[in-house]
Amino acid sequence: MTTPDPAHNPILIGHDEALRQVTEAFAGQRMHHAWLITGIEGIGKATLAWHIAHHVLSNGANPLGNINEKNPTAKLILAGAHPDMLVVRRAANDKGDLRDVIVVDDALKLASFLHKTATHGGWRVAIIDEAHALNRHGQNAILKILEEPPEQALILMTATSPGALLPTIRSRCRLLNLEPLDDAATRAILGRFAPEVAGDDLQRLIKLAGGSAGFALKVIRTGALPLYEELLDVLGAMPKLDIARLHKLADKIGRKADAESFDVVTTLLTDVLRHGARTQAIGQGGDAAPLPPMPLDRALRLWDKTRATFAMADGANLDKKLAFVNAVTEIRKAVA
Repeated sequence: MTTPDPAHNPILIGHDEALRQVTEAFAGQRMHHAWLITGIEGIGKATLAWHIAHHVLSNGANPLGNINEKNPTAKLILAGAHPDMLVVRRAANDKGDLRDVIVVDDALKLASFLHKTATHGGWRVAIIDEAHALNRHGQNAILKILEEPPEQALILMTATSPGALLPTIRSRCRLLNLEPLDDAATRAILGRFAPEVAGDDLQRLIKLAGGSAGFALKVIRTGALPLYEELLDVLGAMPKLDIARLHKLADKIGRKADAESFDVVTTLLTDVLRHGARTQAIGQGGDAAPLPPMPLDRALRLWDKTRATFAMADGANLDKKLAFVNAVTEIRKAVA
């Protein structure tokens, strides 16, 4: 399996409406100075931002959705050497780990960059990846630029949680809300980056992905599917609970070195609870929830409590095995 890099992904699959909007705006010389690209994680927001950058910096010579890597502008961008492009993202701390936020010093680089004269006489383009991670001082620095944007300066922001941005930032951007990928697009992306997955496993992954090809690729990369299937067996036996089996499963997914597997499996578990609550709310929901039915208010409390447990374990760097065992134990209590 190859891991897609948004900066070096020449093909964008899906999001035809977003491509149409940007293409028409640029061709009609109505390009807004700031675009906020939103949507769930793993659907191609950053890839779209890079494609827009290619399109604008090449003055439309690189078509949106299919980058010509032989184009001189594309070569500079792909080499990270285009003087009229800047990328702002979460940087590493002194220990080499990615910071949780984009600090103000990184955000301030944007102002000096955008006020320079373009080297190639056209646009200057800045991508702020995961703009929702900007701290308050960083957001204020960005807001000043949005209030008085320089000529032919384009800011492309991606955000999984746009509500974390100041309302005044959101109001000054043109919104591109990307919908979850349909099954055909997810299948095409998996076929490109994980061609070894086929048959029933492919269908299962597409269903679990929920429109996020990035999440499906993460499931493959972490080898989390067998862990999830074992978890479903544990849940399916409830209200009985094999404590020894639960602890063995928790050992497998709770290792510090396997944090990504923990994230994947716990995301899938909270999804099971979400679908269970949805089933109670609308009276249907297919086979997504293996748990016995429970009253809607209890299902919603359980879903919310489980999400909070995992968020606390992740944010406070708590014992992941213990968090997982406690969460499953609380699920058992709720269905008993």
